[in-house]
Amino acid sequence: MDDTYQVNPDWRNLASRVVKPQQIVLVIGATDAGKSTFCRFLADFALAKGLKVACVDTDVGQSQIGPPTTIGVKAFGPRSEIQLPSAQESILESGQNRVEKDIVFDGTADRLYFVGDVSPKGHFLETLTGTRLMVDNARAADADFIIVDTTGYVHDPAAVILKQHKIELIRPNHLICIGRSIEFKQITACYSQQAWLNIHYLLPHQSARLKSGNTRSRYRKERFDTYFSESSVQQLPFEQIRGGRTPFFIGRPANEKELEILSGLAETQVYHAEWGNRTLCCIVSKHLSKATIIHIKNYLSLTRVAVEVSTYFERRLVGLIDSTGYTYVIGIIEAVDFQKRELSVRCKTDAVKQACAIQFGDYQLRSSK
Repeated sequence: MDDTYQVNPDWRNLASRVVKPQQIVLVIGATDAGKSTFCRFLADFALAKGLKVACVDTDVGQSQIGPPTTIGVKAFGPRSEIQLPSAQESILESGQNRVEKDIVFDGTADRLYFVGDVSPKGHFLETLTGTRLMVDNARAADADFIIVDTTGYVHDPAAVILKQHKIELIRPNHLICIGRSIEFKQITACYSQQAWLNIHYLLPHQSARLKSGNTRSRYRKERFDTYFSESSVQQLPFEQIRGGRTPFFIGRPANEKELEILSGLAETQVYHAEWGNRTLCCIVSKHLSKATIIHIKNYLSLTRVAVEVSTYFERRLVGLIDSTGYTYVIGIIEAVDFQKRELSVRCKTDAVKQACAIQFGDYQLRSSK
């Protein structure tokens, strides 16, 4: 990756106004408008001013901090006040158009939140929760200046609602919109006279180019390949974990006799089942008809029956949660053994030892074979 990037003159002017201690900046804009490059410039500018910077990357599809499907935060310490001005500082002050990167994202985050998909669509709660938690982590790390990057999902009515809730949830001091002001009117109009938020507009960088879907997919694959390059398949017993965003690993496992009865009712093999409060969750050999599910529900006097086939687990991305309640790694379910009652999860070596909960994502990673 090139160690420099182009700087618009307007970037420097705006940075001189917003880069101050105890400020949070939220950057929004359409896909490939140059949001991430501008965020990196802001971080470099703040670092050059001696501020401790934290970057929160909420772009779950094209993340630069954590792997795709996650929101990550990374902090960068200030330079010592006794240091002489660096080349970076000189460039920032001189008005040159090309800047060397001081902020480098090496694929490791200080903290992760697992959203579970490469798009915020259908995952608004996870996206908003993760954004707020990662900003809170940046505050807890005593960052002087916090930058929040976002996805290019801005124009749909649902996207407007998502962005407005994100604004209200983190209460940034500055909202920077990259694009023409009319493009963001639906998002920004209700805040235009509110004193707590300063709204700024920047035109997209002249060198910004729209990436194809294939290019974006390749980038995700490269990020996943890098993240899992030092991983191994490890066994995770069902008994060790509790499930999140899944109906499984939270109830009482059915015994062999119960599985036999359920298989008869389903007229197909039931590999695994769990009982809840008048609920039943099953893994079966083939999809069941709606009539069969209703029959099982009525026969057993249940309020809910959830049924999945074994492909539910195949190559599914999961977040492993430790005792602190945070995602410390993500993994891929490679296989499931219902007899041994264990998952085979590809993740960083020895990572499963810390797991006390597992969050299921909606994203299933295709095999590279």
